[in-house]
Amino acid sequence: MLTLRATATTLSAALLLSVGDAVLAQAPLERTAAEDQRILPYVEPGQLVDIGGRHINMQCTGSGSPTVVLMAGLFSWSLVWYKTQPVIAQRIRVCAFDRAAYGFSEPAPQPQIISEVVEDLHKALHAGSIPGPYVLVGHSLGGLEARVYAQRWPEDVVGMVLVDTSPAAEGLVDENQPDFDDAAGRERDIAFYLHCASLVRHKPFEADSQELTDCSAVLPKGTPAAFRRVWPKFFTPDYFEAKASLIWGLYNHRYDGADHRRAGAMPLVVLSIEHPWAYDNDTPVGKRLDRSYGKIWNGMHADLARLSSRGVHRVITQSGHSIQLDQPQAVIDAVDDVLSQLRAGAKH
Repeated sequence: MLTLRATATTLSAALLLSVGDAVLAQAPLERTAAEDQRILPYVEPGQLVDIGGRHINMQCTGSGSPTVVLMAGLFSWSLVWYKTQPVIAQRIRVCAFDRAAYGFSEPAPQPQIISEVVEDLHKALHAGSIPGPYVLVGHSLGGLEARVYAQRWPEDVVGMVLVDTSPAAEGLVDENQPDFDDAAGRERDIAFYLHCASLVRHKPFEADSQELTDCSAVLPKGTPAAFRRVWPKFFTPDYFEAKASLIWGLYNHRYDGADHRRAGAMPLVVLSIEHPWAYDNDTPVGKRLDRSYGKIWNGMHADLARLSSRGVHRVITQSGHSIQLDQPQAVIDAVDDVLSQLRAGAKH
């Protein structure tokens, strides 16, 4: 995980940020026509579920049981699964979840904390008649939310895939690393999100405006026009304030128990990237942090895999934090492995 900085980036880099991730400038990715078309279903809401005076968007496709539930990272929403969800839907029913104020979900009365996000998902699954049991697939912050969900409603969850997930109290773990403050301090992160909220409250972002670029991402060449038109609408004051609020959940020990709850023999796959920490500077402190903390980060993922007697930890090469975009087949294979174990009679 890296510190946020306001700069242009590609969709694949920016849509998957967890707390403190850097938006790294890259050349826009080339898209084929077929890849572009997979984005189009996310231009409109899926099933808008009334959870008591406000609506949560659940983008559901496919059929069968168990239901796979996709939970995105801090920056992103259901859109980020556009490379994986269509393939998973050929095998089973799969629903991507938008947090309150994200994507097409309406905001909560006030910015939420992690436990409230999880409560919304539980309500949406039941009010939307989306039957369990569930296999939870969580990326980054969404992986922590998946574990909190499984802790609260263990009878609902029969398998999990954690995609380069945030550990509980990630912010505190990070801050305790030598050289972290000098190489990657996060003092400005929340202030930046609130700055973006202030900008868009004053005047909604326009397509291709500098403000939209700084606070979101540069879309790749070839992105369908229909998606370009709707893109600015996702970046509301409520969205930025929700992000700022959720960061605080990673700076306390409220959710530590979710990282220590034994999962029995539940099928569990934990995916890490080969190089979790990679800075675009050559400072001595940055190099030291790269060498030391990447091992710590993936070590925490290995610990999570050991919570289940069937847990598997895989390190994915040639991928950034956004495994579901950079190496989507790795996520698809992990879901397939969990489903195969369940069909073979795995008990959790």
